[in-house]
Amino acid sequence: MERRAAVVNRLEAWADGVVAGLDAQEDVDRSLLHALGERPSLREENAVRRAEAVRAAALGLGPAGCAAAAGISERLLLNWQAREPTFAAAMAAATHMAAREGERARLVAAPTGPGAAGLRVVLRAVRGGVPQPTAAALGGWSERSFLRLRRQSPEVAALLAAARRARARARREERRGGPRAGRGYRLVRVDDGPFEPAGPGADR
Repeated sequence: MERRAAVVNRLEAWADGVVAGLDAQEDVDRSLLHALGERPSLREENAVRRAEAVRAAALGLGPAGCAAAAGISERLLLNWQAREPTFAAAMAAATHMAAREGERARLVAAPTGPGAAGLRVVLRAVRGGVPQPTAAALGGWSERSFLRLRRQSPEVAALLAAARRARARARREERRGGPRAGRGYRLVRVDDGPFEPAGPGADR
């Protein structure tokens, strides 16, 4: 019994650490800019979000998943593609590449389906309060296939539980007037050029 409890505790601690590190790259980027005495510009902020969307498309995520991976709404992602042909072409090329890779994987009977990028999207969404079925769809799973994955993988189940704990902690902090967890609005330097929203959910 004690041995089983120790295993469960280790798995829980591991999952909490993984969820806490979901935004590690953003934290590193902000720290590096701080070290340089700079603040991210709006142009840089949106360039990073576009790059995240293209990366997600190359890894096989759909439009909603790409938007979630970039921390923006799907409407804003579509607006960017409509206004910027080069970005639209990059998204199309990444989507095509992912489809070709999926075909090659099926020919050699390799595992297909959403991978780590999809699971990251699911965990971020659950941590943000999105219901699990909706979060699973963002990551590229059907509700049934994701439930099967959760049952088959103790690690995935532990990660989902950790994301929910992170959400509960964030809500307690919000009630106490603390900062909101996950992606939020950040101070950025506005460059010359068209204004584009840097915060999530602000569509133009």
